[in-house]
Amino acid sequence: MMEFPADKVFVRICHVKRGYEDRERHILKEFGRRGVPVHFFLDWDIPDVTEDIRQSFVGSGKLLPSEVSLALKQVSIWRAFLETDKPFCLVFEDDVFLAPDFVAKFNECIAEFGSPDRKAVVYLGSGSNYYVPRWKLRKGQRLYPALHARCADSYLITRSVAQARCDWIAEHKVSRPIDHQIEHIDEKLGIEMLWFERPIVEQGSQNGAFHSSVAGNARRLWFKRIGWSWKKATRRFFGHNARS
Repeated sequence: MMEFPADKVFVRICHVKRGYEDRERHILKEFGRRGVPVHFFLDWDIPDVTEDIRQSFVGSGKLLPSEVSLALKQVSIWRAFLETDKPFCLVFEDDVFLAPDFVAKFNECIAEFGSPDRKAVVYLGSGSNYYVPRWKLRKGQRLYPALHARCADSYLITRSVAQARCDWIAEHKVSRPIDHQIEHIDEKLGIEMLWFERPIVEQGSQNGAFHSSVAGNARRLWFKRIGWSWKKATRRFFGHNARS
């Protein structure tokens, strides 16, 4: 059985110190049965973000407290990663579901990715139900160039990407939700965006398993499940490009 490459990959899961215990139990079970290490990142919950911290971190954008908290968690993970000597950083949000063969496919991802000096990000999930159309898939190929991101629920970056993002934010601050901010930064800095196909992660707050911790509980879960399943079926066949 193939093992997760823990010696090469710094893994962190964005979570909170109190509340969302259902997500904690889910992650422990989901990751445990896949053989993926569980390391929750618990700093920068909403109560931890003072007005001084907010002003030093947020630029002109109008962000919700939950959006500021999540952005601080993600950026802090990159900074913590840079203090290690590992070549890769794998970031998750706490509502993800992993494919049964996640570890085997993830090892294929690392192998195809190649040099850890590559300035690129790999989106492992199907955020917003974005897929490469079926007719573009090639046998033996897992990584496909993309024009945009796939949400920030599950992605792999290298040291050069983490450093470039941290430097950009130190200069410009954050002005939009972190998934959109990441996409904007990577476009500006020429960071290569890759989609893993077919995705090996699914976001529970999008597929109807959980309510969103950022957007709230506006839609019933059963309704979200129906809409997500329909989009998944059609977009896996036809693909979806947010720029088209």
